Amino acid sequence: MVNVRKSFVALWVIICMWLPLKCKADQQQRSVRVAISDNQCKEFAYDEIEIIGTGDFSLFKGNTSVILARVSRNQSAKIKLTNGSFTITIAGGDKCLKNIRENITLKCHSGFLGVKNLQRHGKQALYRGFFEITKADNGQFFLVNVVSLEDYLKSVVPNEMPIKFGIEALKAQAVVARNYAIAPRLKEFKEFDLYDSVASQVYFGTNTEHPTSNQAVKETEGIVLLHGGNPILPLYFSTSCGHTENYENAFADPKTNAFPGFPLPYLKGKPDNPKIGNLRDEDTAKKFFKSHPQFIDRESKYFRWQKEWNVQELKDILKTSLLEQKASGLVDGFSFNPNDLGDIQRIDVKRRGVSGQIMELVIVTTAQKISVKKGLVIRRVFQKDGAALPSANCIFEHLIDQNGKLTKIVAHGGGFGHAVGMSQYGAGFMATHYNKSFEQILKWYYRNVSIATMPVLLSADSPHRAVTQGFYTTKKAAALVIDNKFHIPALQVTINGKRLNFNLVNPLPNSSTHRIDIAQYVKSGKNTISFHVPSGTHGGKSIKLYVEISKSE
Repeated sequence: MVNVRKSFVALWVIICMWLPLKCKADQQQRSVRVAISDNQCKEFAYDEIEIIGTGDFSLFKGNTSVILARVSRNQSAKIKLTNGSFTITIAGGDKCLKNIRENITLKCHSGFLGVKNLQRHGKQALYRGFFEITKADNGQFFLVNVVSLEDYLKSVVPNEMPIKFGIEALKAQAVVARNYAIAPRLKEFKEFDLYDSVASQVYFGTNTEHPTSNQAVKETEGIVLLHGGNPILPLYFSTSCGHTENYENAFADPKTNAFPGFPLPYLKGKPDNPKIGNLRDEDTAKKFFKSHPQFIDRESKYFRWQKEWNVQELKDILKTSLLEQKASGLVDGFSFNPNDLGDIQRIDVKRRGVSGQIMELVIVTTAQKISVKKGLVIRRVFQKDGAALPSANCIFEHLIDQNGKLTKIVAHGGGFGHAVGMSQYGAGFMATHYNKSFEQILKWYYRNVSIATMPVLLSADSPHRAVTQGFYTTKKAAALVIDNKFHIPALQVTINGKRLNFNLVNPLPNSSTHRIDIAQYVKSGKNTISFHVPSGTHGGKSIKLYVEISKSE
């Protein structure tokens, strides 16, 4: 996610419909399903593939225990799909299985699985968990890595954030990556939850793990960000220009594509320095983006940047890019015939967000007035050297010759990414230069959030009557937060082996919420907490609860 995620908004169609999860086991045992791509991280569907292992592994029929083949560590399994049937050939052996109609599961008995010659950062890619070879609707198949959430994060964190940013920044990254992984989303493909690339979060396997980022994952185990008792949408990006942006000013409504989108109360723009001024104002934005203030993202090469086009170069780019972005529904007034573009006269910015991010502009030519909305679309329209603009936080300067003719357009900008949520370079600077904790970093970028375990629902009259969670904390401050709308009278809790019984008759005034201080039972490091609703006649009514490590301010 350091780079711009493709198809990002489509993944978040139900972001405003977050619900606590009904858990049967520890949250950290939750698994995610990740599609493994090719060496270019572009193709996710295969016709054939060759699987290797660092130890002996077996192939199973579907999700059953029926073994199709056993493979030793010095062999490989070549799998090919033809006309809906798999053929398995054991390389280095003489076994060949044909006409297998079911999907295939591969599990390594001791070690990791990989795809022969699949490289990540110049190394053979290897993966924890197990593989599923599952058919796609187009006659090909997906390679899906089923891996525990915490093991998934061990690879994501060092691939999304440089290790040099420090342990506290890496912890902040681990928390937001965990939130992202558990997010409900509209799936493009039903067979998996996440891509292994910037289309979701970068996940490159065990050979890219690092001891420091593993420590960051361990020391935030089980922890997520909540707003109003529900997990947040944890947007993050590479580099801020010195001011983050409101969610609605950067993203369209994921259901209707209406822009601006709807606001999210915890994703509000924030200046590094309140003296910046009103960046919606064109003169203030111009002064700001042409300056080089000493803000917390200044160590990024993208903190300030400049792109330049001569008018013919930009015209040639727009002929293609406008046509490509027409499908977004956020480009209006452009003829489908590129030859009708006309000569560029000027770029008029019509609307900016709180960070100075361009929300809407008009390209004025001798033939047309073309409206372009939303930062990502604008970035893709104004390409340079085949790449989108680093951000839409910029101003356009028009250079005129002595005859009053437009010769060049120069973009002066700041930041890299959509500017919403946590800036990774800012987080790194806060950790390494200001000695800020991960809690302080997260609360700087996300408004009114608490740091807590994943909320769960329990019911005395269902299989979800008990749940166990693990969480890690370096502080002894902790509270059990219980939303008891249906007045379940009692709750049994076991914290690090200590069994407790809580009477839930008297909540806070005018509220169904109970806050119970459990700091005396919590230790520094790994903690285990189990919840149990006693059996009774509660008519299937549920209770929602979580452990809060740091409360909303």
